[in-house]
Amino acid sequence: MSRSRTKTRRVKTQAAADTDLKPGDWTAVPKIDPDKLETGLYKFSGPEENRSQERISQRELGQVAIALRIPGSEGWIPVRLWDFTSISFGVVLELEKQAWPAPAGMEQTLGESEKREGKSSAQKPGLCSGDEVQVQIRISAHQEFEVWCQVKNAVPHKDGMKYGLRRMDVNFPQTVEVERREAFRLPLAPTLSLKARVRHPYMYGHWCTLQVSDMNRNMGLSFLCEDPSILVFEGMELKIHFELASHRETPMLARVTWVHATEAHRVKFGLACVDMPLAVHNGLCDFLLYSRQWTPGRLRQAGFQARNVKRRLRFRSVKSMEDYSEVLHLRRDAYVGAGKKDQSTRPEDMAGALDGQSRILMAHHQDKVVGTLTFTFPLTEEAVLDSQAGFPGRKYPVRLPPKANLIEVSRLCINEEYRGTDLLQGLFEHGVKHFLMSDRYWLLTSAVGELLPLYERIGFKKLGASYRHPGLNHLEHHLILAHRDSFLRGKGLNLLVWNT
Repeated sequence: MSRSRTKTRRVKTQAAADTDLKPGDWTAVPKIDPDKLETGLYKFSGPEENRSQERISQRELGQVAIALRIPGSEGWIPVRLWDFTSISFGVVLELEKQAWPAPAGMEQTLGESEKREGKSSAQKPGLCSGDEVQVQIRISAHQEFEVWCQVKNAVPHKDGMKYGLRRMDVNFPQTVEVERREAFRLPLAPTLSLKARVRHPYMYGHWCTLQVSDMNRNMGLSFLCEDPSILVFEGMELKIHFELASHRETPMLARVTWVHATEAHRVKFGLACVDMPLAVHNGLCDFLLYSRQWTPGRLRQAGFQARNVKRRLRFRSVKSMEDYSEVLHLRRDAYVGAGKKDQSTRPEDMAGALDGQSRILMAHHQDKVVGTLTFTFPLTEEAVLDSQAGFPGRKYPVRLPPKANLIEVSRLCINEEYRGTDLLQGLFEHGVKHFLMSDRYWLLTSAVGELLPLYERIGFKKLGASYRHPGLNHLEHHLILAHRDSFLRGKGLNLLVWNT
């Protein structure tokens, strides 16, 4: 115990002697040894100068396999990683020492022979500021990369030389070549902050925080990282964990396609998706649909298959003339886009004769109407329904239930960006609630041939009657009918369809 106390006291005494600081005197300026300053024994207080050395121990860096090759030489020279950032390395090249001292009287003889052979036991490497070297670094057992670096500084360090190397593949300021990045890019709004993290290859237990800045075609993503210790190379495979509530522990496997250093400690890089679990895919789509700017159509352009959107939509009925005006505009755009109306059609031309006796359902994504469906409640047998107007003499060729006992579904309109999703199912789910709460038992509608399988899956049956709608460019429509038991008890439905 006394020996350890003596040792501690000697260390403190030596430190006080080096700085000449008196206890309690905060005005004194410590002395700086110029020799220690030149050899790099002093550390700066700012993170820009120290880079990642404060957080990575020498023990961890000593296990990193790194080597450099000088232009003109064939072999790789092993070096020791001192510190690094995302754009630079600090390496120490230890000079070879003579293993055993020469016997007495032989020092001069051995020295002259080594000079004749061109050898030196303490020869300094011929690298200076501005030289270019090739660096080889191993990230893992299966990932090894080679990059060109420029020597920025070289100082003596104990029995070797310490070099500061700047990566030339991510030198800043740098303009990213167009062919290295996708031309089609979907930026994320600042309010829609999507975070992610990636495990550091060297620092045990350390995760680098990432932020998604934009998305490319084929599920390519661009990330922005302000962690100076992140180290990425082109072709490097990463496991990205998105900060999604239910999928934080499920990674996406991706490959780095380009790296761009915007600032000294700010790196932007692009990833191409190699493998994305379906749960993560759906979680990303669900997250992005929180924003109005991201629609299923835009997600499809980025390579995603966004089909489950009804949970992010708001369904309600028309309650004012402003709502009805939005419905008419959506009807006009949907019918013109589907080729059922010509370009000269006005929104007011899309008003139905029985809209006043109907319950018009709307689907909103944020504050935008993206879908609408009309449920008409005919009051008398003389009322001419929308599907009835297409038959000769405005009479149905088949027998139907009394009109006072049925509801007609018509004027289905879906925004082009939301087609191919479960929006139609969501409209029917909310519309069927009104149907089941009414005193009517039958649901009547008509559909074009390509939509028949979809209607048949949810309980509709063909009646064997078809017509060419005069108000919809004479497209052929098929008359279909469903009973309320199909929706209430699943009668006639497939079990999987009923469960969904």
